[in-house]
Amino acid sequence: MDWSFLNFAYEPGLRPDSGGFRKLWEVAWALQTLGHTTRVFYPRLPGWVPLRDVPSAAYPVVDRAVVRPLTAHVSMALATLRAARQTRPDIVYMRTHINLLPLPMARAVRARLVVEVNADGLQFLEQERAPRWKRQLFRRVERINLRGAHLVVTLTPGLRQMVVERYGVPADRVCVIPSGTDPDHFAPDDVARCRREIGLDPARPTVGFVGLFYRHQGVGTLLGALARLHQWRPDVGGLIVGDGIMRRTWEAQAERLGLDGAVRFTGQVPYTRVPVYLNAMDVLAAPFTGDRGETSPFKVLDVMACARPVVASDLLSVRSLADDSGALTLVPPDDAGALAQALGDLLERPERRAELGRRGRDHVCRHHSWRRLAGALESSVRSSSEVSAR
Repeated sequence: MDWSFLNFAYEPGLRPDSGGFRKLWEVAWALQTLGHTTRVFYPRLPGWVPLRDVPSAAYPVVDRAVVRPLTAHVSMALATLRAARQTRPDIVYMRTHINLLPLPMARAVRARLVVEVNADGLQFLEQERAPRWKRQLFRRVERINLRGAHLVVTLTPGLRQMVVERYGVPADRVCVIPSGTDPDHFAPDDVARCRREIGLDPARPTVGFVGLFYRHQGVGTLLGALARLHQWRPDVGGLIVGDGIMRRTWEAQAERLGLDGAVRFTGQVPYTRVPVYLNAMDVLAAPFTGDRGETSPFKVLDVMACARPVVASDLLSVRSLADDSGALTLVPPDDAGALAQALGDLLERPERRAELGRRGRDHVCRHHSWRRLAGALESSVRSSSEVSAR
């Protein structure tokens, strides 16, 4: 099959190698290794370059605040249509977004549209306090795209249920394929060496976080936990890797809590360097807020691939991963005391950390490599095509 992947982005400050943006490149590459033809369309913005050795095309975006979204919408569609004149795609693959053009574009080139839902976007907009008009627009566009898609790929069973119930998509057109990671890139490494490489004391116990700085990530809860942890373990350091709209708020909170010398905010780091930071940590936290809803976070799988233990909020979708892997320690969301207790317990038990790390990496290698997930996507698309043909 011939696949066109639409890497749609225009927001300023986004790293092209983070989260779902990178996923499209990884899945395109994995499908290519399985014998498919793939092409990724991505925005021509500062720092955006091909992330995998697959055919690609950059669509132009005017890098100015008012016209950036409009040019991204239109030029991505035009670039895909132009490419289709030479090679017609069988599949057009997009992640959910406020963008109505992929559906008519796919129909124009007689391709099947596959839409990925990796989170409850409406809930995310509410959490980020988006204006009402934007939330209403998202819901309407989402309904049109999902109901018009040949196949909807969700990352968790809860997201599948949401798509069916909220948007009225027939259940037989919605499948569940979880997140993935690259176990070759995210691999265990020596803790002391990694700490020295990034300028940390090799002997200092370190608790960390890696991710984009949105409210639902719950870093504020982690900072509260670190403040409590310091009451009986003043030697523990915090390493907060990432950036985003909440950075100033969380840095100010760390200062109020007296964590100035104990917590280091690094900003975003390149994808190639993320494993060094993960392996520099003894324990990592994924302290999602209680209103986060369904999630299938890449970062937890990346951490597990590095054989590092994770303490995560006990949300339904995270609990499923914990049950399947036996590698996660769960605590109530938004509870700094419980998080501090769990982190402190693991810092005191190196053998337990090692065991959880081994379980996590084994689970990821068995079930969450990009090639395995690309194979599941291939099977789901073929099955949906057979159903449509009946």
